[in-house]
Amino acid sequence: MWDGIELWLRRAGAPLLVGVVMMAQGVGRRLWLPWRVGVFFFGVAAVVACGVETWRLIRSEESTKVALDRLEAAERGESPE
Repeated sequence: MWDGIELWLRRAGAPLLVGVVMMAQGVGRRLWLPWRVGVFFFGVAAVVACGVETWRLIRSEESTKVALDRLEAAERGESPE
């Protein structure tokens, strides 16, 4: 279970956090209106990317343990085998 949570946090959690922060900045800041709209929609796009990545993780045939091992190997620069 914890492998699945860690995998989701690494792959989809960051876009969610970035999206929420960008949407808050777009709504809360006193910027020029086109900048606020742009920042807000970039935040929406990041949240949608989080949803897409979550969907990919849910529908994946690969086990979370194997996916997490492959992700960690890629971070270290090793071959994914």
